[in-house]
Amino acid sequence: MSEPGLACSCLADTHGLFEVAMQTSGNLKTSLLDQISSGVIGIPAFVWQEFKELYPEKAAALEPFVSSTIRMSKRAYTAKAGSIAEKLNSGFVQGPYDSGIEIQVAAIASVEKWLVLTSAQQLVRYKKMVCKATDLENWLKQ
Repeated sequence: MSEPGLACSCLADTHGLFEVAMQTSGNLKTSLLDQISSGVIGIPAFVWQEFKELYPEKAAALEPFVSSTIRMSKRAYTAKAGSIAEKLNSGFVQGPYDSGIEIQVAAIASVEKWLVLTSAQQLVRYKKMVCKATDLENWLKQ
């Protein structure tokens, strides 16, 4: 998978992808999958990798719709991630099971001025990271 033309309006983190995968409304799920396919909802490569490891069955169902991913390849992304980690005084990893993915997602979103699509429970984490985030329900209302 390669980087898309960066036509995103938002980035999904692992929790946001899980919210998409768990949708029970057929029409809504189809619409969300179309937005992933078209790149409106961008998926960072490291998020996709974590999602596949945590939820292999759900990832298999979403995989046909994930045509490209966004790599953490720009220096601005890496610099922003370092800046966010420093401001949080946390380093990149919060605990033994935390890979620092939210910091990396926040970095890409901050640099590109995109919204982070996550779960309602994760919003508190993003509020501390200089980027805008929303949960799926509120994103759909906009």
